[in-house]
Amino acid sequence: MPKKIAIIGGGSATFTPQLIRLFARSSVLAGSTISLMDVDAERLRVMDTLGKKLVESESGDLKIEITTNQREALTKADFAITAIAVGGSDAYEVDIETPAKYGIFMHVCDSVGPGGVMRALRHIPVLVSVCKDLEQVSPKAVVINYANPLSANCLAMNRSSFVKTIGLCTCSTVPDSARAVARISGLDEEQLLVPAMAAGLNHCAGITELHLKDGSDGLALAKERATDPLIKWGLETYGVLPYCATHWTEFFPSLSRLKDEYQGRAQGLEMQYNMRIFDMEDPNCPGARARGRKWATLAEDLASGNQVEGLSLQTLPTDEGVQALLIMEALLQNRNKVHVVNVPNQGAIANLPDDAIVEVPALVNSYGVFPVHVGSLPDSFAAFLQQHIAIQEMLAEAALSGDRRLALHAFQQEPQVAAKLTPQEAERLFNDLMQAHARYLPLFN
Repeated sequence: MPKKIAIIGGGSATFTPQLIRLFARSSVLAGSTISLMDVDAERLRVMDTLGKKLVESESGDLKIEITTNQREALTKADFAITAIAVGGSDAYEVDIETPAKYGIFMHVCDSVGPGGVMRALRHIPVLVSVCKDLEQVSPKAVVINYANPLSANCLAMNRSSFVKTIGLCTCSTVPDSARAVARISGLDEEQLLVPAMAAGLNHCAGITELHLKDGSDGLALAKERATDPLIKWGLETYGVLPYCATHWTEFFPSLSRLKDEYQGRAQGLEMQYNMRIFDMEDPNCPGARARGRKWATLAEDLASGNQVEGLSLQTLPTDEGVQALLIMEALLQNRNKVHVVNVPNQGAIANLPDDAIVEVPALVNSYGVFPVHVGSLPDSFAAFLQQHIAIQEMLAEAALSGDRRLALHAFQQEPQVAAKLTPQEAERLFNDLMQAHARYLPLFN
């Protein structure tokens, strides 16, 4: 039966093209309508052109529609996919460059640290408004959230609405992929039993149990064979295999060190562990303005019939790591498949709070999404994650109430901030960021 899928933030060059291509290939979604909603009409126009060409190139049976009206997009929707970026690349750039002036440097800056805090304050009110609209126009719809900081966002959405919400991330597909696990562990892909058991918070989760087909302990072998220093550090320190290791560095200030000299621009600078700070002018960085320009050029090319060397539908990002379709098909067809998702804990991780948003395997079928009980995390790892959960709770409350003092306290307790700034310096940075983002924070004004 045809479905309606609303993509809020449908102008996103990070997810929208991949989602449409996947949907066009799905026989389950044949005849469905994809409603792209965004506040940026020009980006919508670009994605409308790209989307229709993608459907045509895949011989798909989908209808693409666009709107700048959120409630219109959500009306009669079966699924709502949220991929928003309030303030776009300009706001993202502020999140990178302003903390750098205070000596805080991070690889991606979208989940924790000063950038994660500011994204939560910008995104949570909008995401909750999506749920509130759905309560009125499509109360049985399922929300699939990709917007970061994913954990804080989903926490606020779950606490504010009865609408079902699932958080997904490209990282969370790793435990289900023998090839991906083999790549980070140094083990033989053909010998791995997947999906592996995994647990933690989004962008700071690890494989907690891994077996080979002969019964061998995969984590013990990975400790011997893994070559990535971040992977080895996670195994040796916490006994878990980090599968989103570069994001892990952002949770630990001691792992976020510059190698290049800062001379007034942080973007693109080299950090430890062969990482570079996210750069808005790098077309390969998700969400970068250069990437948006790249797909806008392709859309114009497709619309005019001209050829642009090096740009085609085949140059779009790969679909690997985008699991929204798998979740949707499991829900629609009662497939009883296990996927790693972000949902309320509900006892899945015994030593984390029940209402925390955790990344764990879950059984997905037509009755819903049911977290698998993974037991307790190592005590030291659980204690570390508790600190971030407490900050997420403060951010969710502050973002919805406009409580500036609570937001400041969350900011000051954030490990990246607390490790590098005095309380007074942290407050100055907080005020600088709040002023720069004032137009996107109406509750605080």
